[in-house]
Amino acid sequence: MKRLAGIALLLCVSSSAVLAASPPRCDRACLSAALDGYLTALAARDPSGAALASDVRMTENGALVRPGEGLWQTVTRIGDYRIEALDPVAGQVGFIGVLEEGPEAVSVGLRLAVKNGRIAEVETVIGRSFRPKHPSMVTRPRPALSASVPPAQRLTREQMIATVNANFDGILADRGDIFAPDCQRIENRMPMSGNPQLDYPIATLPDKPKPAFGAMGCREQIEAHLFDTLDRVEPRRILVLDEERQTVFGVYLMRFYGRTACNDIPDYGRVCPKTEQKPISLRSAEVLGVRGGRIHEVEVVFTRDAYDAEAGW
Repeated sequence: MKRLAGIALLLCVSSSAVLAASPPRCDRACLSAALDGYLTALAARDPSGAALASDVRMTENGALVRPGEGLWQTVTRIGDYRIEALDPVAGQVGFIGVLEEGPEAVSVGLRLAVKNGRIAEVETVIGRSFRPKHPSMVTRPRPALSASVPPAQRLTREQMIATVNANFDGILADRGDIFAPDCQRIENRMPMSGNPQLDYPIATLPDKPKPAFGAMGCREQIEAHLFDTLDRVEPRRILVLDEERQTVFGVYLMRFYGRTACNDIPDYGRVCPKTEQKPISLRSAEVLGVRGGRIHEVEVVFTRDAYDAEAGW
């Protein structure tokens, strides 16, 4: 009996030692600090200044890069535009912001995974293929994307994921009921809905006044069939669930023009591009505000990619 008791005590002590040696989970403050450290090191072009794991895996627009390559060679400053989603459960932080490359600003979506106190994964989407210059471009993120939601009003993680999937399912079905009346879609800091100044990039039919597509809200645009050319959203990589702010960061491949390059717009007509449009994908990093089970904010950084492009993860 004494021998058995001794073994039990040894196992208990060993288990306690393992638990004590396990690093604590990276909480919200820890994740935000990891992001700060990474961005500061990036601006200094010094990967050694970031808490990178020895086997860190990094991609830019789906392609593998090593520390010191890619953005590490071009960034000169971190801009003031900043949206972050923090997920201590997954140990990940998502970021949408602006980096400067000399005189040029570029929108960037970034995901960091923190494991054992080090940054183990870095996924970056760089919006160089779409750098709009327009007087309506936003200079500050929407406050709701950084506001805490009262606990009683928060969706569960499963409900947050379901809301994001309903967003994409609705777009593909020309159904916009998932979008709240105040929803606005911003892409690479360009307001693409709720923007009366925007001449929406769709062809004009002869002898017909073009509807004010840019001024429409999210739901109106979806139900006006402005996304008829979207074939599918695949894969849907829902990565960061910020339960406190009720925001979701993900990276998606949106496949366009494989089926049709035309839009069949109710009460307007069939609109096709003047020149041939080859199938493409948009590699899209997005933060969605999902409060109350409806989409309130859509914040996107995207770049154009091949139709059959792979996620890289």
